[in-house]
Amino acid sequence: MRRLRKDRPGGGGRHKLPSLRSYRDFRLLWTGSAMSVMAERCSGMAFTLLVLWHTRSGSAAGVVGFAGLLPALLVQLPAGVLVDRLNRRRVMMTCVVVRMVAVATVAVSLLGDTVWVWHIALVAFVQSSMTVFYQLSERAMVRNVVPSRQLGAAMATNEARSRGVNFIGHPASGAMFGLSAWVPFLTSVTLYVGSLVTLVKLRGERQPPRRPGARRRMRPEVAAGLKWVWGRAYFRAALLIISVSNLVFQGLILTVAVVIREDGGAAGTIGLIMAGGGMGGLCGALSGGWLNRRLAMRQIMVLAHTAWAVVMPTAVFFRQAPALGALFFITSFIGATVTVSGMSYQVRITPNDMQGRVGSVVMLLVSGASSLGALGTGYLLEAVGSRHTVVVLSAVMAVLALVAAVVFSRPGAALEDRADSMEPLGAGHSPSEPAALPAPDAPAPAAVPDGTPADPLNHEARRTDG
Repeated sequence: MRRLRKDRPGGGGRHKLPSLRSYRDFRLLWTGSAMSVMAERCSGMAFTLLVLWHTRSGSAAGVVGFAGLLPALLVQLPAGVLVDRLNRRRVMMTCVVVRMVAVATVAVSLLGDTVWVWHIALVAFVQSSMTVFYQLSERAMVRNVVPSRQLGAAMATNEARSRGVNFIGHPASGAMFGLSAWVPFLTSVTLYVGSLVTLVKLRGERQPPRRPGARRRMRPEVAAGLKWVWGRAYFRAALLIISVSNLVFQGLILTVAVVIREDGGAAGTIGLIMAGGGMGGLCGALSGGWLNRRLAMRQIMVLAHTAWAVVMPTAVFFRQAPALGALFFITSFIGATVTVSGMSYQVRITPNDMQGRVGSVVMLLVSGASSLGALGTGYLLEAVGSRHTVVVLSAVMAVLALVAAVVFSRPGAALEDRADSMEPLGAGHSPSEPAALPAPDAPAPAAVPDGTPADPLNHEARRTDG
């Protein structure tokens, strides 16, 4: 009697899953979010360029950067609660409309040749606040438009999308700003309109968050999300270390912009340097699944921070645009692999009715400190200059690499890593969650009109803990 082979995830077994490209709602979600991210990148970078070139003040640029990053610190937790209460598709549509109107006010003011720092800071705050709601809703929506076994591939594809948009958006924003200051903002408004049209076509959630029968207070729900994350020591340590590294990189971005201006470079040069980071992030996202299958998360954390600590000091000695572009390529490549691994893990183990709250806690820890990085770096630049600022940032990263090596090399780290990774996919999911997988729209995979890379779609991301 011939033995039957066991089906392998993503392999040629009897229950082989179709490509992500064959899911209509995933394509719409991916495309609409791509336009939304592109709009946010164009205007977000233009905020810094506008203030820096009109005021020639590093502290003013730091204030605007702080305003744009502050929602990651203030809005995350309440946004997570509301995302778990409301229809996530409608939340995303509302966010697009509000951002579109806010950015349009900047374009109108520039057409009148008027620039107010407080106005730019306010619009940056509003856009970033809505982006927080949008990102939490989109991440929670993914598990409702693809099978649960394909979450890893879907997250890798979404990260590749964001990194690819960074590669295109940053130089495009710099080039458009060089043509005229209002061009990147008008382009953002147009992209937001396209994103809204795409989201209107998106069907509602297959499994929306459960609505509480009685009106519940926000504080206990926020506390539940914090308790869920804080109860995982290994996960918590990784988030705290990444939060400080994000603070360092936010400072590095502002420092590089100041370096280019000090050396007499054009605004478009900054965009090209950021494009190097975008290309590195895209390559890292595409290879993140491969690396994640071969290394445990604790190993990725140690290697990533060690590599960052080695390459960052090069910015002290090499201030030329090609060298800075290469630096951003390397750092973004490493960062993308860490992001793919972390997002896949978090979405996979989080209950559906807690996706917003847990996601908000994660984003608060990893991104909230970035606002302080932009503000502090702005004043540090004026106090000690760009070269010494890079020295300070490099020293902080070296300390983080040492902390990561100590924390994730301790005897209990491997046990914690395996325990989290072996947690079943359905653990903690609501009992009413349908067991059936969403059916693709057609028996054969559809064509990809937006150029989505095919490789991460055809292989299910799996964890190997060594």
